[in-house]
Amino acid sequence: MAARSPITCHVLDSSRGKPGQNVPVKLEYLGENITWKGLANGETDSDGRVSTLLEPSFQLASGIYRMTFETAAYWASVGVTSYFHPYVQIVFDIPAGSEGQHYHIPLLLSPFSYTTYRGS
Repeated sequence: MAARSPITCHVLDSSRGKPGQNVPVKLEYLGENITWKGLANGETDSDGRVSTLLEPSFQLASGIYRMTFETAAYWASVGVTSYFHPYVQIVFDIPAGSEGQHYHIPLLLSPFSYTTYRGS
């Protein structure tokens, strides 16, 4: 398998049965002084994935991370004018001793709901 970012994501538009294309994504880390530090920005590809947020050699630190999906921009791009979440933020913890694992963050999206889980 080719080297990949240690954190990846995938957006699936469950209301349309299609990948969520061109969704802006931001990854942050909760650093010292309880402030968010920007780590990476990306945009989902034609399959709804961002596999290049971080360099494959990037060393994760244990702690709290936040991934923000700019869903208002996505809904506008597909002609949806009525939705509930202008953005989705998924906050997750990487515990000490687990920094070497891969973390995949899927987002199943519809105009009035979303769900997520830790993928593989």
